[in-house]
Amino acid sequence: MPAALMISPDAAHEIVTAALDHLTRIVRPSGQFVYAHEANDITAVHDGYNLLRHCGTLWFMARAANKLAGSPDPDLIEAMARAAGYIGKKLEPAPWAKAGRPSLALVGNGAVKLGGLGLGLLALGEAQRNTSLLPLLANRLRLGTEATILQMRQYALDEIEGDDFRHKRDFTTGEVLAFRSDYYTGEAIFGLLATGPVSDDLARVTTALMRRGYGWAEQSHWMAYAACEAVERGVVPETLGSAYLTGLMAAMLGNDRYRQRRQSTPVACRTEAMTRVLILNRAMPGLLDQSLLAQIRIHAAENLALQLDWYQDGQFWKGDDARKVQIDYIQHNATAFLHWAMLGRG
Repeated sequence: MPAALMISPDAAHEIVTAALDHLTRIVRPSGQFVYAHEANDITAVHDGYNLLRHCGTLWFMARAANKLAGSPDPDLIEAMARAAGYIGKKLEPAPWAKAGRPSLALVGNGAVKLGGLGLGLLALGEAQRNTSLLPLLANRLRLGTEATILQMRQYALDEIEGDDFRHKRDFTTGEVLAFRSDYYTGEAIFGLLATGPVSDDLARVTTALMRRGYGWAEQSHWMAYAACEAVERGVVPETLGSAYLTGLMAAMLGNDRYRQRRQSTPVACRTEAMTRVLILNRAMPGLLDQSLLAQIRIHAAENLALQLDWYQDGQFWKGDDARKVQIDYIQHNATAFLHWAMLGRG
């Protein structure tokens, strides 16, 4: 057995708990996180803020709190409520919304990014599943949780164009900007699938993208999440889900140059994808080839061991070249360990 497989579910659980504790400590009264700091020194703060990463980090926190056994930590619940409130402050009615179809745009620096809507949906959708957190959300979201999520979904659904999505708009004018991200489409599909019913358009675009192998070249972990969700919910045929995930996993297993960068997050994102596929296999055994699953498990375990090179006390830093800890570094790395703990505990 490879030494990497010695990472136990209990050890993974401890890492996730420590990451939650650290993130709880760095949520400010405003709901913002201390976005980036030097390892083991939250006073050595780096400039900048990223709304998408804020949403992704809250999604991890809510998901970990919901998946891990134990009584809810009041400090964690309050910190997540503040972070959710910060998202609420960034939501504005889209001036270009179609008549009779009100929508909410997540606005940062005068622009609306589709990926933000996807991650915001994931964050608020997971938060509302927490019975301790749900009552606090009503005081921090002007329209309440359900209406907020509904109108965010409407914005994302309205951005479907052909077999893809529009990625970015100027908030004031509604002008569609030329910017494209390798990840926004997967984030939007996953956020929509995780928070509500599947429209004909959403099913169509998800199917079309998976059929053409969208996300393979990018090794997109967000498309791994989206595809697993689509298969589990019956949005796409199992044969398509199997073919798509086989191709995505083959892309990751067949080109591991990302490891050579010696940075935590490129490794962690692939580990997230691999472990999410392993979780899918628990629910749908036989979907993927057993020899492929064995390769995925070994590769993911090796990645987790590598990620520990940049970890201490609930913090993951950038890599060999920098000890900067950023909230998304914690999000992606700790999520991979959360999956590993879930796999080990059944």
